[in-house]
Amino acid sequence: MSHCSVDELRTSLANATKDTHNLWEENKDLQGRFVNDLNEISRIQQAITQLEREHRQDQLQHPRHSMTEMQRRASQLYSMLTTKREEIVKKLNDGTNFVALLQNQLISDRLFDWKNRQKLAQVGVPFDNRDAMLDEIQMEFEFLAEQNWQLHMFASWTLDLLTRGPQINDSHAHSTAANLTTLTDQLTKLLFMLISQSFVVSIQPEPVLKTQHKFVTEVRLLIGDKLGIRQHLVNTNVTVKIIAEEEAKLLSATQMNHKDIKSVGSISNDYEKMTMDERGHMAAKFNNSKLTRIAHRKPPPKGAAADMKCAVNVQAATDQKYALLFHISPFQLGTLGKFDVWTLSLPLMVTVHGSQDCDAQGAIIWHRAFASVSRSPGSTDIAAVSWKDLTHVLQHKFTLFTGARRQLSDSDLSYLSEKLVVPNVPDQKPITFHRFAKQNLRDDVSFSFWEWFFAIMQLIKQKLLKFWDEGWLVGFISKQDASQSMMLSNHPTFLLRFSDTQTGAVSIGFVCEDDDGQKVPFHLAPFTIKDLDQLSLAQRIASCPQLKEIRYLYPNMDKDEMLRYFDSEERNRGGPDSPTGYIQSEIVMVAKTSNKPSSTSVISGGDSPSPQSVQSKSEWSPGEVIRPSQSMDIGDDLASMLSSSGLDSCSGHGDVESLLGPGFRPQLLSQPLQHIDLSFVDSYDNSAFFRHE
Repeated sequence: MSHCSVDELRTSLANATKDTHNLWEENKDLQGRFVNDLNEISRIQQAITQLEREHRQDQLQHPRHSMTEMQRRASQLYSMLTTKREEIVKKLNDGTNFVALLQNQLISDRLFDWKNRQKLAQVGVPFDNRDAMLDEIQMEFEFLAEQNWQLHMFASWTLDLLTRGPQINDSHAHSTAANLTTLTDQLTKLLFMLISQSFVVSIQPEPVLKTQHKFVTEVRLLIGDKLGIRQHLVNTNVTVKIIAEEEAKLLSATQMNHKDIKSVGSISNDYEKMTMDERGHMAAKFNNSKLTRIAHRKPPPKGAAADMKCAVNVQAATDQKYALLFHISPFQLGTLGKFDVWTLSLPLMVTVHGSQDCDAQGAIIWHRAFASVSRSPGSTDIAAVSWKDLTHVLQHKFTLFTGARRQLSDSDLSYLSEKLVVPNVPDQKPITFHRFAKQNLRDDVSFSFWEWFFAIMQLIKQKLLKFWDEGWLVGFISKQDASQSMMLSNHPTFLLRFSDTQTGAVSIGFVCEDDDGQKVPFHLAPFTIKDLDQLSLAQRIASCPQLKEIRYLYPNMDKDEMLRYFDSEERNRGGPDSPTGYIQSEIVMVAKTSNKPSSTSVISGGDSPSPQSVQSKSEWSPGEVIRPSQSMDIGDDLASMLSSSGLDSCSGHGDVESLLGPGFRPQLLSQPLQHIDLSFVDSYDNSAFFRHE
């Protein structure tokens, strides 16, 4: 059955539920007829006893014949009833198995895949059909919830019918009751897991939260209102609090109760209501929440904010990961009990100062790209990856962060690889997180690869996006290669490249002829964001005397055509007239070309790989449910029939069997239940599922 397609399993489950309904009606009808026959037998028996007491032997033949016929018919009815009981138990067993197979596939595969793609989307991997895919998953949750509820209802009703009816001391009735109890327990466990797993973070918060800044997030209950949950959530709230990631792992593995977890920070507007919109989404949206405080945080060293690169002594403040814990107030669901449901956001970082952003972003990009979407205690993030895997992450993150239309090219990635990969070595070592984000890029610089790359992304986003998108900025090229390319050009050119000795800086390279007519390359000292705040790159190019005679931007783009993209207001701030009576001054960039530039060699290397952690694929949030008795309402008419006064004196097992006469034979044991694989549920601590009172 596990080899069947999802559509085949859905059809089989729907048919099993429909057949179970029909079998329930047949069981109810047969048991009603059986009870009526027992009443009639009891009435005839009383009449025979009365005739015998009055010694009216001549009138006993007809009642005794009627008694024998009624006993024969009642025995046949009971035989038919036990057959129908076996059929409904078999059908319930099949239905429960279909529910388990579909639920395992839905949660372990489809929902897991959606969560993983949601995680990767935070580093820029496209996930355009995110909402449509989640809506399809919600339809499956709603379908399973409805089918489970109906199967659970028919199992409980059948069990109630069995226990209310005339008690016959045969092994079949006892084994049937035991099987029905097992099935209701399995369906309850599956339904609880379904509801728990349907509570998801549909919109993740930003992976790096800043104190005193708002964040936006949303949680959804994917079973919708199929079980009438909306009316039970009227007086409930969804609360959010920030907790340590270490405790989030313990919570996910049911090694810790959510009530025992303490918040490590303060969030304003920390609760919302679950509401249903016109699309059928049962969701709580946090649009005005703000992280106002985080515990155990020290401010960065004085003056660190002025430095664009990430200072080493600030990085320790962002080594700690956190998570947002969302919790719905306990709510009642039918007769199943009280549900206590929670869910967790993806791990996130918290910064209290802008200078920590680079390091926090580096840690979180590594997690989003390479860590499992599930949590397990004691697990660690993947320590080392190949350059090929890292290139995909850098490409997506670059596009997401900068908003650029132009993606990183193969030549860009080749240049980046020189920073992390040892050249001409066939057996390359994997790139560790330490090498990527902690270790200095070279011996002669004091920043890591990630600090350098992150600062370049900031520079492009804030100052050079137009240059990058239009291809005017070569960017990722070494000083030596830039000089050689300009020297080999057929006409004088200048070139824009990123510095590799300073973070977040762009340099202008150009070629001039010396007194002997020889071409000499020059590279201006790099410009940072702060420099470009004072005078934009376009203004610097337009005003530099050495560049006025150079017509082409490497390789052959017309400089004047490029400058026309920038209006006169950007190049010349303000006009000649001023309301204060002052005239405007202008900053002009002049290049000092008296000294020849020196080239800087690139040194790259790698670290030994660390073992990768193996993490569990399945994760879900267990809660608690208080279970009442299994008794369910089966209608006044049937209850009245089962408690008919004609059987009041037949409460004992032997009395019912004596009514059926010497020809009645107790039924054998019912067929054992088909095994249902609930290992995907039982792998967790079941003590967290239920709380008996």
